[in-house]
Amino acid sequence: MITVQLHDLHFNSFHGIHEEERILGNEYIIDASVEFLEELHVITSINSTVNYTDIYNIIRERMSVPTPLLETVIMEIGNEIHNEFPQVRSINISIKKMHPPIEGIQGIAGVNWQRQF
Repeated sequence: MITVQLHDLHFNSFHGIHEEERILGNEYIIDASVEFLEELHVITSINSTVNYTDIYNIIRERMSVPTPLLETVIMEIGNEIHNEFPQVRSINISIKKMHPPIEGIQGIAGVNWQRQF
């Protein structure tokens, strides 16, 4: 099993249920981990692996679409990765909202999605 990982991807996006989130935006940090079964030979071609540039582009494109719930965003990212790379056996993605609009909060809010195929 091989795991392709992307860590600390930063985006300024406009997700949220509050109007000010859709106007002002927020900073998000995403981590993604994708596992797939390698073929019996040593991988020497980009066509024999899961290209992390393609994974990044899937995430980037989806983060540019304002959506009320992070749960929707994270599940759609994961499903799109699996559609693009059907050889993927598991996906683990986390999205952290760095400045959630919660009165008095000093931390971050986030969601995590993990799925086995």
